[in-house]
Amino acid sequence: MNYKRYSHSAMLIALLSLLSFAGHAQLKVGIRGGFSLTNVSLVSEENERQNTEAIPRFQIGLTLDIPLVADFYLQPAVLYAGKGYKQDGGWLVAAEGEFEVKLAYVEVPVNLLYKPQLGTGNLLIGAGPYLGYGIGGKWDTNGQIVIGDIVLSENSGKVLFKNDWSEGEFGNYLFGKPWDYGINLVAGYEFLQHFTAQFNAQFGLANLSPNTENVSSDGSTRNKGYGISVGYRF
Repeated sequence: MNYKRYSHSAMLIALLSLLSFAGHAQLKVGIRGGFSLTNVSLVSEENERQNTEAIPRFQIGLTLDIPLVADFYLQPAVLYAGKGYKQDGGWLVAAEGEFEVKLAYVEVPVNLLYKPQLGTGNLLIGAGPYLGYGIGGKWDTNGQIVIGDIVLSENSGKVLFKNDWSEGEFGNYLFGKPWDYGINLVAGYEFLQHFTAQFNAQFGLANLSPNTENVSSDGSTRNKGYGISVGYRF
């Protein structure tokens, strides 16, 4: 199956659905973009936690505000979301050096928002689940990559999303399973009736560590991130 083509089709269908819903009264389409400091929680099969560092990534996409009751709204969205992490002298780097991974996801968060009036605008407080699908990425290092007894001559390559280690490709980094899910937290302010500025936090719940011959891993890999974004509601 061509997972990349499938993910692009799913994103297109979700975008068209948002625009279709927006044709109804009181539904408002918006655009949102921003930057996040993203990281991962890495725990080896020996239950050893790996030290990782956050890297800046960006996200952009469409949102839809659906009024519920009083000051409550449901806000689904379709986003391109960059994620990743880096390690200094990481577990794949044999010598001193940095190993950095940049990931790309299509995400569909669905947040419940509370927007009471505050001053001339509205306070934004919300939370909800998200579902994401990894569509690609790249890795690079200024050190030396060692896999078993093999030393790679390359210092960069592609990132793969697969369910099992047996599906890996030599020279490419198999980060984890493609499907991700977790929880979003949102706090911000809406002003001039159309503009928003908000703080976002995201905590992955899915264990992305690939299986080994269909046996679940004893280790874990989970995404996490904190960021700010701005939006415009039409």
